[in-house]
Amino acid sequence: MPQVRMLADRVRLVSEQTDRFKTGRISVSIALPMNDMAAANSLLIYLLKRSCKEYPDFSLLNGKLDELYGAAVSAGVTKIGEAQVLTLSMTCLDDRFALTDESIAEQCAQLLASMIFKPNCKCGSFGADNLATEKRLLIQRIEEELNDKRTYAFNKCIEYMCAKEAYGRDKYGTIEEINAVKMADVYAAWKNLLSTAIFQITVTGSADAEKIAGIFEMQFKKIERNPIVPETVFILRGGHFNRYEETFPVNQGKLVIGFRAGMQHSRDNIHAVTVMNDIFGMGTYSKLFMNVREKLSLAYYCWSRLVASKGIVLVEGGIDTDKEKKASAEILSQLSDLRNGKTDPEVLESSKRSLKERYTFTTPEGICSWYASQLLQDEIITPEDMVSGVETVTMEQVCEAAKKLSIDTIYMLKAQEAAADEN
Repeated sequence: MPQVRMLADRVRLVSEQTDRFKTGRISVSIALPMNDMAAANSLLIYLLKRSCKEYPDFSLLNGKLDELYGAAVSAGVTKIGEAQVLTLSMTCLDDRFALTDESIAEQCAQLLASMIFKPNCKCGSFGADNLATEKRLLIQRIEEELNDKRTYAFNKCIEYMCAKEAYGRDKYGTIEEINAVKMADVYAAWKNLLSTAIFQITVTGSADAEKIAGIFEMQFKKIERNPIVPETVFILRGGHFNRYEETFPVNQGKLVIGFRAGMQHSRDNIHAVTVMNDIFGMGTYSKLFMNVREKLSLAYYCWSRLVASKGIVLVEGGIDTDKEKKASAEILSQLSDLRNGKTDPEVLESSKRSLKERYTFTTPEGICSWYASQLLQDEIITPEDMVSGVETVTMEQVCEAAKKLSIDTIYMLKAQEAAADEN
């Protein structure tokens, strides 16, 4: 069971003490409401990753990382429900392997704290060249997603499906919003983050978590906190569903069907919903894989994804454009069979074994990600808790969870005739 310690208002440290790995990880997750500050927030986390006041340029920071036995720092932006989550993390050699009595993890924690609380920022500026570089790199990330038509189709379905909800926004903000960000916006985003964001510091390894907690606690004592807890809208059922389509010069069409999962919050009936989604379209034993892809050859790939933090399930398929109606009809037919219990009982056991393996994390990054994904939850659950809950799920509960799925949105990316090579 992880140790949990509150460091300040809506700031906590979650630590998993283990000597299973040669490396340790410290991850700072920062949750903010998904709004029109998304672009400035995204640029901010990548600017914070570049340097800090003590190591004000790339070379000096890299030199320090080399001294810490080749520690590595990373940054990222995700969505958890309708919260934008910024992450700054460090992976380092576990303290057990240090050549001296020094704690590598504590030094990494000190460096992370410096990057967040004492950035290389002079007179409200993170440096015009630095901002220009991060704008270019962030736009490049977005364009890479646009060019990956599978990712593009998935995101477009969410955009249409959640057009009236904050979840429909891009996690990075739009290219237009990124281009419009000024230095003052980034500085304001930093000040707002320190005072209003929800923080979780997640630690994995053999390091003394209490000392790491003290490093961050000292910094938060200097800040007046007025945290804002992001709230997510859960829609129980889709209404009259809508269909959208676009045509691109690709060889393979992309079909995405968005369902409301009938969840009232992210942990509502979570074990049954997780098993239901796995049997529907996650494993090689799933109904979509075995029937839509293998038996009927209606798709090159076909699987479902549960987004519990928003209460939605999305089915993705790579198909020939002229097979859209047949593929859609068969996907819904397989859902109907699942609702009516027309599933081999052995599949339930296969699903439980697969899920148990999925929740058995074999890296510190996997453990950190599991706990970091719960930063908006009041109660932490362990992977073992999840496995225990999954093992109790019955086929009747799976059928009931499937009955709650309601179609909301269909998005079809159609392939042009005589298409060029697929992007």
